Amino acid sequence: MDPTKKKLFLCIVFCAIMGTMTMYGKTPAVLTQSMLNKARGSFMVDRDYTASGATLYLPEHLELVFRGGRIDHAELVGNHSTLKVRGSKPIFGKDVRISGVWDVEEVHDGWFEFEEGKDFISNQIIKNLLSFSNDSSYCHIFFEQDRVYYFELPHKERITLGDKLSFHMDNGEKKRHYGEIAYAPFDYLSIFVIPSNTEITINNTLQMLPTNLGAYYVFWEHGKENVKINGSGTIAGDNKEHLYDLPFVGRTYFGEWGMIFRCYKCRNFEFRGITIRDAFGDCIIFEGSDRKNEEEPRHAEGLLLEDLSIIGARRNGVAVGARNVVIRNCHFEGCGNDEAKGTPPRAAVDFEADGLQTYHELRNQNVLMENCTFKDNCHDISSCLNCWWDYGKTATTIRNCRFTSPLRLKYTYWITFENCYIPRLYIKDIDHPGMLDCLHLEFNNCEFGKWDGNIPANKTKDKNSFQNCKFNTEKSIKKAVIIKRKN
Repeated sequence: MDPTKKKLFLCIVFCAIMGTMTMYGKTPAVLTQSMLNKARGSFMVDRDYTASGATLYLPEHLELVFRGGRIDHAELVGNHSTLKVRGSKPIFGKDVRISGVWDVEEVHDGWFEFEEGKDFISNQIIKNLLSFSNDSSYCHIFFEQDRVYYFELPHKERITLGDKLSFHMDNGEKKRHYGEIAYAPFDYLSIFVIPSNTEITINNTLQMLPTNLGAYYVFWEHGKENVKINGSGTIAGDNKEHLYDLPFVGRTYFGEWGMIFRCYKCRNFEFRGITIRDAFGDCIIFEGSDRKNEEEPRHAEGLLLEDLSIIGARRNGVAVGARNVVIRNCHFEGCGNDEAKGTPPRAAVDFEADGLQTYHELRNQNVLMENCTFKDNCHDISSCLNCWWDYGKTATTIRNCRFTSPLRLKYTYWITFENCYIPRLYIKDIDHPGMLDCLHLEFNNCEFGKWDGNIPANKTKDKNSFQNCKFNTEKSIKKAVIIKRKN
C-alpha cells in the first residue's frame, strides 16, 4: 500500500475507534441545555456526559432514560421529571446535584458513584436521594448497597451557640430560652429533610462524623406527614466521638440538642426495624410545637415505633409529646448512662410534652407502649408533664415491660402501668428516680423489685392507685401501697 494511503487509512481507523469510544462512554461528551430542550418526551443517556459544572433545567415531564451511560459535573433541576434506568452501574458521578421537582416512585443509592472511607463525605449523595422525593407524591428510597455513608454537620461556625438565644434575668443571672434552638432561625443546624409522603428503606449504615456543636438535627422534620423509615440498617449520631472543645454557653455546658430525628407537629410517622444510636441528645423526639407564632394545629399525631433498637443516646432514646402513639417490641440500651455521658432526663423513653403548661393540646394522648426490653439505661422511663392534671382519663399506657433501671416520675399525670416489673420507683431526693407530686398514676398487676418507702407525703397521694401489685420489701406496706382511687 502506498505510504500516503496507509497513513490516511490508519487515521480513519483511529478516528472511528475514538468515535466508538465516545459513543459508549469512554470519553464524556458535553451535555448542554440546548440538547435537553430539543428532546421530545425523553432523553437517551447511552454515553457518559459532563455538563462541565453547569446547571441544567429539564423541560417539564422530560424522562431521562439511562442505557449504559451516566451524567457527571452537573446540577439537574427537575420539572416533574422522571427516570428510567437499565442496568446496575451508577448513572450519576460524584459531582452531581439533584434539585427541583421529580416524580420518581423508586430511587436506589446504587445509582450514585461512591468511595469507601471517612474521607468521602456523603452529604450530597444523601441529599440527592432525598431530592427525588417531594411533599406531594409518594417516593420510596432504598439504601441497599454494602456501604457506610459518612456525613457531617456542614455548619462549622466557631461560636457559643447559646449566646444567640434570647434570655431573661433571674436574680441577676441570664436565663437562656433554650427551646428556641429547635426552630428557625436555627434550621441551619439541620443536615437533611425528609419530604412528606416518603418511605426510606435503610439496609446499610449512615454514620455522622464528630462535631463540636452542642446542637444538630440529622433529620429536621417540621410539619411533615406520611413518612416511613424501615430496614435492617443503622443511623448513628456523633455521641461516641463528640468534640468537647466548644461550649454551648459559658465554660462547662456543652449542650444537649444533638437530635437524629427532630419531628415537630408531624403526622403519621413510622419507624420499623432499624437501629438508631449515639445521639448527642435524643435519637427521636416527636412532639408538637410551642412556638408563639405557630400555625394551628400545633400538636403532633400518629407515631409508630416497632422492632427498633435505640442505643447509646446521651439524653433520651425517645421523647414523646403527641397523640396516637404506639411503641412496640423495641429494645432500649445504654441511654443516658455514664458511658454515654448522660444528661437529664437520661432516659430510654421520656413521656414529656414540652410547652404543655401553655398549650394543653400538646399533651400525650392515646399513647401505648408494650412488650419492650431494656438494658443498662440510666432510667428506663422518665416523665414530667405527660398530660395535664385535669385530662380525666389515662393518657399513656405502659404494659408488659420488664424494666431493669429505675423509673423517674415527677410532676406527671395520667399514666397506667400494667403487668410490668419495676426494679425501683421511689427515692426521696427529687433529683433521683422516684415519684414526686404525681397525680392519677395506676399500677395494675405490677411487681416492684425494691420499695424504698411511702409514697411522698402530699395531699394528692390518694389520686394514685396500686392494684394487685407485689412489693419486695421488709417494710410495712399496709397503708403505704394499697391506695384506692376516690371518685
